[in-house]
Amino acid sequence: MDRSSPDNSPVHGMLRQPSITTGVNIPIITELVNDTNVQFLDQDDDDDPDTELYLTQPFACGTAFAVSVLDSLMSATYFNDNILTLIRTLVTGGATPELEALIAEENALRGGYSTPQTLANRDRCRVAQLALLDGPFADLGDGGCYGDLFCKALKTYNMLCFGIYRLRDAHLSTPSQCTKR
Repeated sequence: MDRSSPDNSPVHGMLRQPSITTGVNIPIITELVNDTNVQFLDQDDDDDPDTELYLTQPFACGTAFAVSVLDSLMSATYFNDNILTLIRTLVTGGATPELEALIAEENALRGGYSTPQTLANRDRCRVAQLALLDGPFADLGDGGCYGDLFCKALKTYNMLCFGIYRLRDAHLSTPSQCTKR
């Protein structure tokens, strides 16, 4: 094989092969023993050790989890047993303990006919992320107040808003402007 020609060189042969990348979208959750170590997870943020855990971007995005959060949930559950039901509803979408036991025992669900009772059971609370630029909240998406959004969602649609997930502004190009949201 004549390697002097560009078509036969090993580098040229490698360039023609399609590259395969794996593991690009693997979500990672980091458990923190000390809450103040959250400052080391976000490289773009200033390292302020006095910043509370719940005010940091990794915690708000769900990529950092601290043991102290579990301690707070356990304490709240001790004083109010309805907290556990609320947390279960938020995480599982309203699955009942009976449904969890059925899934654990039989490891499968069988389909059946839809009756008014089963349809009523499916009409339960869900956690969803809604766009504010279109749809029923479009009038509040650009420059609206969170309080107005909260009241409209609750009164009109029986929705409870937990917060707003804001994207980075694409028009911010100067390094002095903060791109953290």
